Amino acid sequence: MLFLLIRGQSPAEADLNLLETARRCELYGVKMHPAKDHEGVPLNLTVAHMGILVFQNYTKINTFSWAKIRKLSFKRKRFLIKLHPEGYVSAFFSCL
Repeated sequence: MLFLLIRGQSPAEADLNLLETARRCELYGVKMHPAKDHEGVPLNLTVAHMGILVFQNYTKINTFSWAKIRKLSFKRKRFLIKLHPEGYVSAFFSCL
């Protein structure tokens, strides 16, 4: 029945509405990477525009924002995320 909703729209309007719908879908375009936490609980990790997302049974349980991540490391099947300390103020610079 989706075609009834887009009937009469220009191609640009239909594209914009599709993108708006996809933007609201939390799992749209997300590739899940299986992992386990330190207690052995199965999780899924994803890399997204906002940072690293942690899912358990397709429910988002945590988000590590890029602004808060200090270091990412992967050694011997262990993935570690080091965060900046609380109260850390980051400065962003752009090259001209």
